[in-house]
Amino acid sequence: TTVNRVVAGSSPARSAIFLFFVKGAQMKIENTEKYYQENLNKKKNQEKLRKNRLRQRRVSIMCITLILMVLSCINMISAAFYMKPENIKKHIVFIVIFFIIYIFVGNLGKINLTYKILSNKKVNRYLYGFSLVVLIGMWIGGHIGVPFIPRINGAYGWIDLKIFSIQPAEILKICFIINLANCFAKTEDDGATQGEILLKSIIYLGTYGVLILFQKDLGTVIHYFMIWFLMLFMSKISDKWLIKIMGLGIGTGVAILGILYEIATRQGGSYKIMRVKSYIDGLFFGVFSNKEGYQVKQSVYAFGSGGLFGKGYANGVQKYNYIPEIHTDFIMSTFGEEFGIVGIFVVVSLFFALYHLIIVSGRECKNYFGKYLAIGVGSQIITQVIINIFVAVGLLPVFGLPMPLFSYGGSAMLTMGLAFGLIHNMNAE
Repeated sequence: TTVNRVVAGSSPARSAIFLFFVKGAQMKIENTEKYYQENLNKKKNQEKLRKNRLRQRRVSIMCITLILMVLSCINMISAAFYMKPENIKKHIVFIVIFFIIYIFVGNLGKINLTYKILSNKKVNRYLYGFSLVVLIGMWIGGHIGVPFIPRINGAYGWIDLKIFSIQPAEILKICFIINLANCFAKTEDDGATQGEILLKSIIYLGTYGVLILFQKDLGTVIHYFMIWFLMLFMSKISDKWLIKIMGLGIGTGVAILGILYEIATRQGGSYKIMRVKSYIDGLFFGVFSNKEGYQVKQSVYAFGSGGLFGKGYANGVQKYNYIPEIHTDFIMSTFGEEFGIVGIFVVVSLFFALYHLIIVSGRECKNYFGKYLAIGVGSQIITQVIINIFVAVGLLPVFGLPMPLFSYGGSAMLTMGLAFGLIHNMNAE
């Protein structure tokens, strides 16, 4: 109406010029609306693709996990049927508990409890303080003779509540990962120097590691170190620092092994020292002690006799008390004997596929805490798999680390349930 009124009261030239600008303005408005509409549709499509990608990742992780759970139960039925059939039922119960925790933690986001709450400073400090109190309590309780903290294989790492037992150092791996994730995320957000990153992360590693070492649980300390190193490797620290740390770690490890081997050869020593000697003799000379190296020797026999495709399900013989407690740390020995190298390759491939999906979850996360949390969980799982299998074939000393989902034990299943649940929670955001 305004345009018509202006045109009616103006000369033809002025009306033409006025209409020209009005048409231009209308076209600009239409183009702007079209642009915003296209941009809105593009964002909706991107969000839809992102949700589909997250859904596919959640489903993929769950499918791989279910396959590993089934393989684990099948293997445990074969391994424990002859010696300890009661452990089959317990293992299945542990597997069910693992899955319940996995689903429960993974779906806490539906009530607005996402993994991000763990990045809160107060929550981080609480978890760190709680961990220190528990570990210090374990050390003190073990040395003053508290009844429910027994000495098992020379270590004070368990709390025996009669009905069930728990291993705090195993469960506290999740707290350790959360503490490191907060540490690395804070340095990324605040632009801290590489020296500050190293110092803060080493403080966490040192306090956890020393207190667990007081429990005489060297294997768990080594696992904590591996988690720390892989998380550090994925941080913004330079390659020079990583090379120095690797060189120092490898050099120190070789030196300690050499010194212990020399001591054991000349004058003998404790069981752990003799186990180091047995490891070196087996690795370099193919000679396994009938005492300290007995389990590894029988495990190597199991893998060797299994060959490429294995002897067939339930046809293994090492489970008939040739390998004591085969249902725990050496559970993959019976799997390798019955399913062969191909079977082991399938299991390891599934774990690496799981690791890849977890790392992708961290890479696509929109905050640094989530990124490092995923890296920590992935590092926890994959290093445990590698160490366990390397120990079983004699490439590493016996550390006492269980195979994720496969080895018998409630504490390890509880820890895995929390770890898998956090990743599910991240992908459900």
